[in-house]
Amino acid sequence: MSAPDVWADLRSLVLEVSDPHRAVVAATGESFFRTKVLRRLLHGPISAGELAEQLGSDPPYLSITLRDLEARGHLRRTEDPVDRRRRVVALTDSGRELARVANDVLGTPPAALTALDGSDLATLARIVSSLLGDSATSA
Repeated sequence: MSAPDVWADLRSLVLEVSDPHRAVVAATGESFFRTKVLRRLLHGPISAGELAEQLGSDPPYLSITLRDLEARGHLRRTEDPVDRRRRVVALTDSGRELARVANDVLGTPPAALTALDGSDLATLARIVSSLLGDSATSA
């Protein structure tokens, strides 16, 4: 089996069999991008511009999403007390809860992974750790 074959199998396991995007949408009733915004805000309030940069999102698109999330009661946008041109975005209690639900869903491993015996799981953990180490040093 080649590296592209293994990579295809890994992608299939994570993106199709597990399908975390669909699972998050089903659990929260919000789009995956909206929950991604909410999850990012769990770290604390930030400016809309900083949020767009962190998410790699187009600022006008993010602005539409923020207005929608604000209308749904999941976040607040307020004037930055230091720079009145900027808007600071913060979670409400309902937004914080949705973000936590999304994180819980994303943190749930696929059934195939939890079904591995201890030895196979340890081997996989060692391999993944090695792969992450390689990508961290090459980045």
